[in-house]
Amino acid sequence: MTKHGILRSGGPGRILAALVVALLAFVATPGSAGAADGARAAGPRAEFAAQAAGAGLDAAQARALQKRVDGYLARSGGTQTGANTIALPGGELVLALPGERTARDLDATAVPDGPEDPIAGCRYSYVCAYMYENFTGDRFDMFTCNNLFRITWNTTGSWINHQRSTLYARFYDRDKIVRWTSDGGLDYDASADWRWVWYVSPC
Repeated sequence: MTKHGILRSGGPGRILAALVVALLAFVATPGSAGAADGARAAGPRAEFAAQAAGAGLDAAQARALQKRVDGYLARSGGTQTGANTIALPGGELVLALPGERTARDLDATAVPDGPEDPIAGCRYSYVCAYMYENFTGDRFDMFTCNNLFRITWNTTGSWINHQRSTLYARFYDRDKIVRWTSDGGLDYDASADWRWVWYVSPC
């Protein structure tokens, strides 16, 4: 029906009512802006949804993972780079997937940065901090010297210094005072108390 036909059959009152109904329908449509914002809040970002699905996560698991990512972003900042990864200045945070004990980067192109193989997912030239004991749970991969990474865990976790012999991991209290320093080179603790640690620097 043409525009003129609508005017002849309905009059101004009916046109106004039709516009209101159309506007309400647009707001309620899943493809509308309001619904899209709600979807982003409830589930993984669109660009990472396929990656989560490819990793075998169902919709509920993907939403739970994104909620954890959002929590880290709020506390520590950074930029989400994958379904379970956040880029931070001088390093990266890798989250363990729902149902898995150890964190793994879903980016198939990721390769070690040095000649040695990773140890418990920790690449050569990195210091890695783990949320839980025995190198399990979410993992901070730290690379840049004199860069303090905020540790928000209040758990018994673990860490690995997988650097050359002249580099030492440093552990700081809430006042950013160094309270403990690792040995140089390969060093680790499979059961470390994170409750007193507020920051870690790889060197």
